Amino acid sequence: MRIALDARTLFSPQRRGIGKSLQKLYSRLAAVRPDWRVYAYHRSPAYVPDELPTNFVPRFIEMPGDRYDAWTQLRLPSAAWLDKVDVLHCPANHCPHWMPVPTVVTLHDLIPLDMPEGRSSDELHKFEQAVASACSKATAVISPSKYTRRRLVKDHGLNAKRAIVVPWGVTVEQETLDVSDVDATVKRYGIDRPYMLHFGASEPRKNTRGVIEAWAMVRLAYRQKWKLLIVGLDDATKDALGKLCLALGLQDQVLLHGYAKEADLPVLLSAASALLYPSLSEGFGLPVLEAFAVATPVLTSDSTSLPEVAGDAAELVPPGVATALSSAITRLMKDPMRRGELVERGTHRLSQYRWADAAEQYAQVLEIAARSRRRSRSEKTNRSAA
Repeated sequence: MRIALDARTLFSPQRRGIGKSLQKLYSRLAAVRPDWRVYAYHRSPAYVPDELPTNFVPRFIEMPGDRYDAWTQLRLPSAAWLDKVDVLHCPANHCPHWMPVPTVVTLHDLIPLDMPEGRSSDELHKFEQAVASACSKATAVISPSKYTRRRLVKDHGLNAKRAIVVPWGVTVEQETLDVSDVDATVKRYGIDRPYMLHFGASEPRKNTRGVIEAWAMVRLAYRQKWKLLIVGLDDATKDALGKLCLALGLQDQVLLHGYAKEADLPVLLSAASALLYPSLSEGFGLPVLEAFAVATPVLTSDSTSLPEVAGDAAELVPPGVATALSSAITRLMKDPMRRGELVERGTHRLSQYRWADAAEQYAQVLEIAARSRRRSRSEKTNRSAA
């Protein structure tokens, strides 16, 4: 079978959750469907990811200027049609309006619609159009959580028969981490005591400011023994948060860093005493699973998709309530038995999130989508013959 893949997130030099997950998914798909050929369309001529799946055929295609989102709307579906693929997979919340081949769209979340602050009107319009096109025209729509699927069916009119939940797997493994790498990496980030880790961002939904403010509310006697490490900040956000830390008297307790190397992230996560992930909105919450995989306790939100993923294996808090967040942080600082209990539960919960299972489910969805085209062709032939 021939698959067309919008691989832009996979070929991005700064891969985040979707790009990392896509690499894991298609590596597993290459194992379970070795006879498939995947045309990976991208726009990064100078960057090639490590460890591309063995059945990938990278295809660089560009649209100079790219007015009116022409790469997605014209170049991508045209390339899929010209390559005579069986199905097109759009894995990152965007898809063309014109679908000349059976198309499977992965909609991870509806965050741009729920939290439009800071987004341009053009960006919001493109996202709204993508959701509408996926719900009305796609052969199938995959979501990583029941939460997102429920929203698409209830709020956006997606036919429940075409709405499929395929949870992600975990992208890091504790046994692959070298102890010497952990020590060297921790020192490089200026850490000299137990610390808690937060994946920061300029986006308000990541709640980075809320984490810092909650940290300041923890009793001084506790937080003096710990540090808070925040990674993933652009320069402007780092400067703004630096001023906040200074105003709160946290400049010696909070370490603000830019984008960490992808190889550093699992190391930093494994060495942390807890992951603080009280996001205001998520379509899945991959860092929760990544923490489970490296035996790190998790504090996360009690809303959107996060309770579905974390279950009883995390401290769940209302993310917008600073006092609740501060109390939960204090609880993890004070109680090593509680941290150990969460680690044990997280390890057990990982069995529900395996890439081998996700790959097989994706394979079946893509195969059914491809068969729908063959049925359509057969029906047209029979009508012509009649």
